Amino acid sequence: MKPISIKGLRAASSIFALLFILNASGCAGAAGSPSVPAAAGTTVAAETTAATESTAATETTAAAETTVAAGTTTAAVPQTSTSTEQTAEAATTKALEKTASEETGAPSSPHSAPTSESDLPTLSVIYQDGTAVAEIPTQSGGYTLTIPQPDGTAQSIIACGADPLSDLAQRTKEIPYVEYGGQMILSFEDGSQPDSVELTDIILQKDGTSQFGERTYVHTTLKCIDGKAEFTLEENPVVYLSSTINPEGFYRGFRVNCTWENGSAAEYGFVFRAGTCFPIESSPET
Repeated sequence: MKPISIKGLRAASSIFALLFILNASGCAGAAGSPSVPAAAGTTVAAETTAATESTAATETTAAAETTVAAGTTTAAVPQTSTSTEQTAEAATTKALEKTASEETGAPSSPHSAPTSESDLPTLSVIYQDGTAVAEIPTQSGGYTLTIPQPDGTAQSIIACGADPLSDLAQRTKEIPYVEYGGQMILSFEDGSQPDSVELTDIILQKDGTSQFGERTYVHTTLKCIDGKAEFTLEENPVVYLSSTINPEGFYRGFRVNCTWENGSAAEYGFVFRAGTCFPIESSPET
């Protein structure tokens, strides 16, 4: 047997060391391989699941929104159609009522009751006696508006205005004089026609306040047809309570109280001069 040289031992040692390192490296890799890929796989799976769920949620939400939008659009079609049909029906009914009123002479149905100040009509008064025509000064006063609420109740708005008679008498420079026997024509324009018109006839002092007190007031109810109400001007016997001569004629005022079926109300007034207690050419002695 040949003796082993130092060089041979070194070579053998190197080979043995190399084999040991390779073997150790393979064990470490085998031991580590289950954990590392497992962790990576878990992370990827979690991310994949989260992405899938997020995509599904987004698609579900989008689908739901699309369904709601589609449902809303579909529901809006019959509502529009119904509204159009109702509008056409209302227009037809109004036309028929107008035609029937013109043919029979019957009053047309009253306008809807006022629910805002713009719905209140304006009042104009004309005195007419044959060819004689005079415009009587008028003024509006306070009003009450009844406004229906969604829950079925009603809300009232009350506005207080100046007394129309005293205000007219004091600020009108020339109060017109008219004769008895003519027609007073009241016109309600640019608003809702009142369902009831009540007149209060008052003999006034020159400043527009009552001359003989509330107990002497004369009340009359008029019918309003097609926005107009009228009456024949006659003498008010209350003037004979006065013992003075009034060459300018007595100041006379009419308070006009209008009401509607829904509870709304409005006050107006007009003032003029008419009649004398004694003939102008006479004296109290005669």
